[in-house]
Amino acid sequence: MQITLKNIVKRFGQNTVVNHVDLVIGDGEFFTLLGPSGCGKTTLLRMIAGFNQPDEGDILFGEESVLHLPAHKRDTGMVFQNYALFPHMTVAENVAYGLKARGIKGQEMKEKVEAILNSVQLGGMGSRYPRQLSGGQQQRVALARALVIRPRVLLMDEPLSNLDAKLRVSMREEIRRIQQDLGITTVYVTHDQEEAMAVSDRIAIFYAGHLQQVATPAAIYFSPANRFTAEFMGSCTILETLCTDFDAASGMTYAETGGVAFRFRSEGAKAGETLNIMLRPDWILPAGPDSENRFSGTVCERMFLGDTVVYQVEALGRRLRVDMPSLNHSGMLEPGQTVELCFAPESPVTVRA
Repeated sequence: MQITLKNIVKRFGQNTVVNHVDLVIGDGEFFTLLGPSGCGKTTLLRMIAGFNQPDEGDILFGEESVLHLPAHKRDTGMVFQNYALFPHMTVAENVAYGLKARGIKGQEMKEKVEAILNSVQLGGMGSRYPRQLSGGQQQRVALARALVIRPRVLLMDEPLSNLDAKLRVSMREEIRRIQQDLGITTVYVTHDQEEAMAVSDRIAIFYAGHLQQVATPAAIYFSPANRFTAEFMGSCTILETLCTDFDAASGMTYAETGGVAFRFRSEGAKAGETLNIMLRPDWILPAGPDSENRFSGTVCERMFLGDTVVYQVEALGRRLRVDMPSLNHSGMLEPGQTVELCFAPESPVTVRA
């Protein structure tokens, strides 16, 4: 089911929380609304669900406007942040709730409940109560309840935020698997960048009610539309550089910052122009004798994260984050140690404010 949002505006009093948003979500797509708390993403999801009405604009499922339809007639399944399970009902009764509301009973209802519980790996647990389940199992029950009615659209509002880190990883993989198996259009809200990148076909970045960028996870990570998106979608360093020359034939920009000259690809730069370039922490590498874009720094801090060591390095008049693989304990850099670093000319991305 394709979802089209046309010029959506939502105000609460004098505060515009969703500001003229246009989106097209493809049939069968896993589409994520990503942004910091208060940016408008959950409000937008609730408008798609029918819990809130936009002040301006239209919402279409396929070619049909659904603004006139109440939430229970939009044929959507909703998974809430707190799961919203009925504590006095068994797992099977919770899952069957939506089927009963649609007049499905008896053996047909039983078969549908058993099938969906098996698909979320809860087969045989239908007689248990929510209090007898782990957080991850409760999340699966909420997902099964939303999916058993075979909705046209699945809506998920931060469904993993109450789980521990390890369980979040396994559950996001499970949600993605189920979504792909069913081919259901899914709109997913989160503020977790890694979670969004792991599950999404495309991501919409929101900030202060405005849509910042819509693209695949890789496109946003490697080619952010602006500084906010660059800094929100993973760690990065933004270096302010002064363009000294631009070679149109090669597409190479020559610039300097902190008294060090660099060259990198940037389209249409002009001498004297200030350019903000983005470097991800793993794009900054130990320099070899023939490395381009070399610069010196001093290690200030070190954080060991297992397969990665995160260094804070004082260089170019500021602190840079540098991520390096932890090959062995003896190879780690020490705080206070001087280090020669570099980046490839193809690595930096020029970002606008």
